[in-house]
Amino acid sequence: MADTYIWKVATLDREIFNGTVYTIHYTVSASRTNPAEGESDYTADSYGTVGVTADPASKSFIPYEDLTEDICIGWVKADLGSESVDSIEASISSNLDEQISPINAEGIPWATGTTTE
Repeated sequence: MADTYIWKVATLDREIFNGTVYTIHYTVSASRTNPAEGESDYTADSYGTVGVTADPASKSFIPYEDLTEDICIGWVKADLGSESVDSIEASISSNLDEQISPINAEGIPWATGTTTE
């Protein structure tokens, strides 16, 4: 089963006087329905930041008010590189796998019930 990843910008840190963004805070999330349980959805996410450098004098500079989430996510993924993007998504998928089929549990054998968290 393939997971769909949703990359979002949580917020941007910027210099007020020129609108230069210097940090992008992002989240990546995914959800999965366990076919054995029907309607039960499992979700996992990751949070991170990347630092960016912009030159307001550059012809390619995009003013703060003209930025879009797609542009910023493009910068995040470019900064991280494809290996890190793949690693983040794989980690989220592993988290979903663990939720659906736990491999660790805690508890004590002489007490009633154990938990899987």
